[in-house]
Amino acid sequence: MQANKRKRKRQKHCLSCHELFLPDPRTKDKQRYCSQPQCQEVRQRKNEADWRLRNPECVELQREQTRQWHKARPDYSRKRRNQNSRLLVENREQTRLRLRKFRQKEMFDKSKSILAQVTANKADRYYLSKGKSWLHIRLTKASLLSRIASINDNKRIQSKIITNCLPRGKLFMIYPGKDGG
Repeated sequence: MQANKRKRKRQKHCLSCHELFLPDPRTKDKQRYCSQPQCQEVRQRKNEADWRLRNPECVELQREQTRQWHKARPDYSRKRRNQNSRLLVENREQTRLRLRKFRQKEMFDKSKSILAQVTANKADRYYLSKGKSWLHIRLTKASLLSRIASINDNKRIQSKIITNCLPRGKLFMIYPGKDGG
């Protein structure tokens, strides 16, 4: 009677989309991603990243070969972009985003060191984190500063709380604007 009874197939959650799926019986319970194209893309990118971590010497060899190829053809990329205006626009956008990310990280590091010096004797009460474009002081314990959002725009009360809770000295919130400052 048990020989006729079919083994019940167990569903799994996809590691990418978190939906339930029935694994392929040929994979012997090793399948972790469903068969949707975007989930397979995620799986493939993860496998490639893992391979690069396991084979750093091969990755370095590929990079060196690419450097040599570009060295032998110095104007290749420029000519290709000039022939295709879409590539030129994409390259400018990618460069703009890459430089913005680099400048923000640089600004965060610089601001972090300034704020750490200013608030050094109360370092156990906060930690610094980066918001969209501001450097934030996050409190580790509840205090008057944790209720600043409820104060809204009352600058007098807000500055009084900040002055009483943080050590004396100037506190600079640096916003990276267009002028680079």
